[in-house]
Amino acid sequence: MLFTTADDVHDTLGRLMQELATDQEVGLRLSRLDSVVQLRYRNPDTTVTLVAREGDAPAVHLGDVPEGTPNPEVILTLDADTGHELWLGRQNLTIAIARGAIQAKGDNRRVLDLLGMNDVIAPHYEALLRATGREALIDPQPVPDGAPAEGEEPAGDAAEGEQPEATDAEATEAAGEAAVEALSGDDDAQQASGAEAQVAEDDAAAQ
Repeated sequence: MLFTTADDVHDTLGRLMQELATDQEVGLRLSRLDSVVQLRYRNPDTTVTLVAREGDAPAVHLGDVPEGTPNPEVILTLDADTGHELWLGRQNLTIAIARGAIQAKGDNRRVLDLLGMNDVIAPHYEALLRATGREALIDPQPVPDGAPAEGEEPAGDAAEGEQPEATDAEATEAAGEAAVEALSGDDDAQQASGAEAQVAEDDAAAQ
């Protein structure tokens, strides 16, 4: 786990949302969501709630929300580590939903509008981590023993396995697209899409 306490999540993923909300350009784009978005992080457990109403400055609440805050209209449930990868632009939304790493409920258009802002969110998040001395969360992890170094071609059977791996990713992403379309609060639809992705992965691996 990259984060050990709720305060740790607040200081990184929560602070990211706070800074985005006060940014002149990004804050305006968030307001256009015209929705209340709640990020329910796990491991460690906490919430980050974004109240974004068109015409008003966005507000961000970390942990418990103040009395009178509207109920969330969009809910994303995910591990804090997954959120970290998502906001750095390293996690594909459709694949994450298809595999169950992210559970989403609410207006699918709002979800896609929010995640469609990652072109500006990712640079903000990286800059925040560097400014707060958390560069270790950005740098890639060491290559495990026996794994090819960056730029090195895998040897033997590993090289031959590249095409099925690509097919696997393509099949999972295709099933993930169906999962995104099912973002209407219907858990059964999302589970069915996840099952579809798993079947596609198994078929691809067998080729």
